[in-house]
Amino acid sequence: MMRIGELAGRSGLLIDTIRFYEKRGLFGAQQVGRSSNGYRSYSDETVERVALIRQAQGAGFSLSEIVELFGLWDKAQL
Repeated sequence: MMRIGELAGRSGLLIDTIRFYEKRGLFGAQQVGRSSNGYRSYSDETVERVALIRQAQGAGFSLSEIVELFGLWDKAQL
């Protein structure tokens, strides 16, 4: 697990963008947690998810559409 600053560095996103994505529901429960001290912690898979978000946006999908697609993907993974 990594903290938000490390995720920002590894993904090339700003911390504010990561928080925005999280609020929009782009990260599933598997990607985001809280450490014992209350800090957000992100899994290594979150870096991959950010790359998928950027690719989907580049292909013309809106964030709302991406949220819907990830919702379907996450359900299928259960």
